[in-house]
Parts: sequence; C-alpha cells; structure tokens
Amino acid sequence: MRALLASLIVLALFACSEKPPEEAPAQEVFVVSAAEKPYRPTRGFNGRIRSSSDVAVKAQVSGELTAIHFKEGDVLAAGAPLFDIDPSSYQAELSKAKGELSKAKAARANAEKNFNRGKQLIEDGYISQSEYDELESRALEATAAVEAAEAAVERAQVNLDFTSIKASQDGRVGRSRYAVGDIVGPNSEPLTTLVGQGGMDVVFQLPESMLVQLRRTRQITVDDIIVKLGLPDGSEYSETGKIDYLSNRVDPTTGTVELMARMPNPNDELRPGMFVRVVLQLEEPLMGLMAPQAAVQVDQQGTYVLAVDSNNQVTRKNLVTGERIGENTLVNSGLESGTLIIVRGVQKVRVGDTVIPLPYEPATPASEGDNRDQ
Repeated sequence: MRALLASLIVLALFACSEKPPEEAPAQEVFVVSAAEKPYRPTRGFNGRIRSSSDVAVKAQVSGELTAIHFKEGDVLAAGAPLFDIDPSSYQAELSKAKGELSKAKAARANAEKNFNRGKQLIEDGYISQSEYDELESRALEATAAVEAAEAAVERAQVNLDFTSIKASQDGRVGRSRYAVGDIVGPNSEPLTTLVGQGGMDVVFQLPESMLVQLRRTRQITVDDIIVKLGLPDGSEYSETGKIDYLSNRVDPTTGTVELMARMPNPNDELRPGMFVRVVLQLEEPLMGLMAPQAAVQVDQQGTYVLAVDSNNQVTRKNLVTGERIGENTLVNSGLESGTLIIVRGVQKVRVGDTVIPLPYEPATPASEGDNRDQ
C-alpha cells in the first residue's frame, strides 16, 4: 500500500515538472499582390496568302506564239510586252476592213448626191414621191453601211492589237505554260500569271463560337483588331494588317467563317500560296485583374489560390478564371485587387495557418501583355 502511494506521488511530481509543448514557428511564404494589368487578348489561326491582284494572262485571239519577252520571276512594269502571236492574218483582216470602209464611204457619197438631186427634182415635179423615197432610203442605207464598215475596222484593229500581249499591271510574272510555235487562243489555258507587287491577302477560318463571342462583345469590332503573321520559318512578319472581309455565312462542313485580312508587302516577302500563322490581337489593351499562374491551384472544388489576410492567416479564394496572359491568369471573379497571393510555400501551409508573408521577387521579369496562341 505504501509502495503504491509512493508511485502515485512520483508520477504526479513528474507530470507537474513537464513543460507544455512549444507551438510550431510561423512559416515564411512569398506573396504577390493581385493587381489590374493591361493585356491584349490574342488568338492564332492557320492561314494562306493570296494575292489581291493575281492576274491570269490569256490569249484573246488565236494564232501561233511567235515570241516570249520575259523570264520566269521577272518583275515587270505595266505595259511591258509578254507574248507575241503571229499578226499576219489579223493585219490582212484590218486591211480588208479598211478597204470595205473606203468602198462604203464612196457609196454613201454617191447616194447622198442622188438624194440631194432628188430633192430638187421632186420640187420641180420630175420624179414621183415613191422615187424620192427610194433615193432617201439608199442614202440612209449607205450611211449605215459606212458605220458597219467603221465598226469592222475597229474590231480588226482590236484583234491585231491582241496579238501583242502586254502586262496589265506592275508585278512578278510566273512561268510560261507555252513555248514559241504553240497554237494558243481564247480557249487555251492561261499563258502565265502576273502577281501584283502591292498588298497581299491572308485568308483564314474563324470558329463560329468565336464569332458569336465577338458579336456579343459589342464594344469590340473587327476594326479594333490588328493582324500579325508568323512566317513558315518561325519568324514574325514585320508588317501588320487589318481585317478586310468577313463572310456572311458559316461553312456547315467545318463550322467556321472565312475572314480575309489585307497585308502590306513592301519587301516582297509574302507569296501567293504561302502557309502562315495568323495572329489576331486587340490594337488597344484591356485592363484585367491578374493572378500569377504559379499560384493558381485546382482541386475537386474548383480553381483557387491561397491568400494571406490582414491577420497573416492563410485563406482560400475560389476563382472564376479566364485566359492565360503570359505568366498570369486573368481572374473574372473571386479576387479583389490588392489581395496577397501566396506564390511560393503553398505546399507548406494550410487554410487557417499563421504565416510570415514576404514579397516575392522573381529572378527574371514576368512575361505579360498578351496570350499569344501560336
């Protein structure tokens, strides 16, 4: 009995001598302040370059090709000679038409003399009214014959001129599909093509869902959008353009709408048929609340960030987010400007923990401004 009592006393003394457990020290976390920043929404699409002045050079008259005045790829001025077609038969037609015109003019002069004489004779009663009418009719027919002959001369001259085919605009000429000696005509394939040296068009397809979004966002129109191009070698084209055409219907097989943008081409870098990456970007930036992408977490409850409140306690902020903008994510709701967001140390803390917030300074400047989708 005495031994049991002694043991209880020893245990009581030992328990009284134990110190209460120390609280764990507050964890250090690195934070940034949520802030509104400018950004330019950007979208990328595949596109193809098309010349805004691509001319198919065709023969307007039939005949043997007698000369080719260019080399493939030459840059030509408007009016430069391209092809010659044998003009001999058309020269003969012109000479014949001119002869017929001279004959018709002579016949008209004779008919007009007879008609003028008839005027005097009918007044003196030497011819009947029917004879006078016949003289008038012949004079009118002679005049009509002259007009027809003049038209024939003009037509023959046009056909003769068509035997010399010239460039209709400044541009770069393609290869000739025919050789000297070939017979060509209006039903032949184009002799060559001439691509204007002015601007080029880029054609691309916009998903119908994005068209609906654009229409709903009434404060943004196609006039607010600039067009950039990524070239096949991965470089960015130095010039920007504007949307010039928006189709009035949706392609039912692809669910897309065709758009076309006009692009300057001062250095002749763009060629018809070239595949490019089309990047649409707002010309003027918008303002949006940003959270660092590194701080954004996702679980079964949704998207969230861990934040530090005024008591240095960790809180959870459930978010509705938008697009990614560089190193940041656009926050549509769930966060206020100025909220301290934990960027480093998220895995070491839980909601309700007391922490020591330290300002986060990245080793390299964050990439901001647009969400280029390329």
